[in-house]
Amino acid sequence: MDSRLKNLYYVQWMNRYPALGIRQDQWVFSSTENRHFDSNARYLFIYVYENLQKITPVYVMNDPGKRERLQKAYPRAKIVDTDTRAGIRTVLESGVWFTSAGLPVYGVGLSKGRLVVNLWHGVPLKKITLVEHKRDLFYRMYFPMVFSRNYSWVVTTSSHLVPLMQASFGVRREQIKVLGQPRNDGLFRTREAAEVLGGLYKERTLPDFDKAVLYAPTHRDGQEIRLFPFWDHDSEALTEFLEREKILLCIRMHSFVGSAGHPGQAACGRGDARLPDSPWILWLDEERAEDVMEVLDVFDLLITDYSSIYIDFLLTGKPMLFLPYDKKEYLQGRGLNFPYGRVTPGPKPDTFKGFCEQVKGLLAGDDPYKERRQKANRYFNEVDGPCCGQICAQVQKYLKETEV
Repeated sequence: MDSRLKNLYYVQWMNRYPALGIRQDQWVFSSTENRHFDSNARYLFIYVYENLQKITPVYVMNDPGKRERLQKAYPRAKIVDTDTRAGIRTVLESGVWFTSAGLPVYGVGLSKGRLVVNLWHGVPLKKITLVEHKRDLFYRMYFPMVFSRNYSWVVTTSSHLVPLMQASFGVRREQIKVLGQPRNDGLFRTREAAEVLGGLYKERTLPDFDKAVLYAPTHRDGQEIRLFPFWDHDSEALTEFLEREKILLCIRMHSFVGSAGHPGQAACGRGDARLPDSPWILWLDEERAEDVMEVLDVFDLLITDYSSIYIDFLLTGKPMLFLPYDKKEYLQGRGLNFPYGRVTPGPKPDTFKGFCEQVKGLLAGDDPYKERRQKANRYFNEVDGPCCGQICAQVQKYLKETEV
């Protein structure tokens, strides 16, 4: 029997005949592919582990090496593998599930007797799930059965997003809860970039920088990402600019890109140029920081294109810059939920010279987009402070009132 079918069989059978009943004091957390310690589930898990001693936190980790490391780091928690019957049993015995992507186990009727909370993994700037253009009929039938009907709540960041989340996930309006994103709690702390980044790159001495910039482009399906996509791009001039202005540039490709996303390998400009090896340009991959939200707060400027990470970054009040060099092609393939130009409050330079001028000006405080960023932040981020405690309080209140 195929392993996925076998897993589905075990889930359905065990859920129908639970051995130990369902425990309201045992909460499950799962994230990307059940093989990553990232996104909203990660940060809410840590909060529960550190602050709710009466709750047993369970994290789903089907990667053996990561599972072992997590168990050592969080000995009070249960770190389980849902590719095994023991792991499935632990999940099914838990009265609350939090997920950032997918589910801890798959089946139908899984919300019966438990609270299943979809924290998701960002504000949907791009079209997702049921409103995405490319989804076929099978997906539109499969998704509601396996996901929509299993969700008790879907969490978002603003009342303006409630209709969009309702349509995207196929749930009722009252199931959408404006509670914020746990991964954003770290944006409200104050840390020194040199100390944080120095801790990530212990094997090298970082240059004496004044400002730190994060460049986080979006993944393209089947296409190579082009860094600094300017006809007049000059890699040597870029390194000279960074050194002269004392700017440390960290490049973070999407996790799907893999090792091909190393800045020394990714294409630059409009040709096949590659970035040079420079102490002022660092590759911030998943081995350094599995989740970019671990370090997002220390950067002084964000550069992106279509990534909703900028909506999180709005909470910091810091400037941002956009490089949507393939907007027409990208929007035809994926589509956005909002007019791009209206919801991206930052310059969009189309030459390398203009790029350097904009970066220098924004970091120096010459910021004509501040008011637009504040307006966008009010629209997308009604929850403008740490939210983990509030989410947990709402869950505990619900459990007490309904006796799930």
